Amino acid sequence: MALFDKYESKLMALKEVFEKKTEGLDTEVSVILPGDKEWSEDEKYPYVRVRYYLSPDKFEERKIELHESYLEKDLIDLVNFIEHFIKEFEMEVDQTNYGGG
Repeated sequence: MALFDKYESKLMALKEVFEKKTEGLDTEVSVILPGDKEWSEDEKYPYVRVRYYLSPDKFEERKIELHESYLEKDLIDLVNFIEHFIKEFEMEVDQTNYGGG
């Protein structure tokens, strides 16, 4: 995958950032890259998988594809950008499952 080759070092750094970060007790964030066991050959882009757990065995999941326009950002901006998506996703899940405005 040419995109992965072009941005490999940034993607590996991004993966390391989220492996060390804790988004919260109910949220699991994984950066999925070619070669990872979760990777499917059907994927077009590396992605961030966000799982927001409602209970130990029930979760909502969102995939954030890492398009080239995202990967052109510097690492700090990219992390902040992804964290914004994560917070937005958590709010959507909370509103859907627990009510609210």
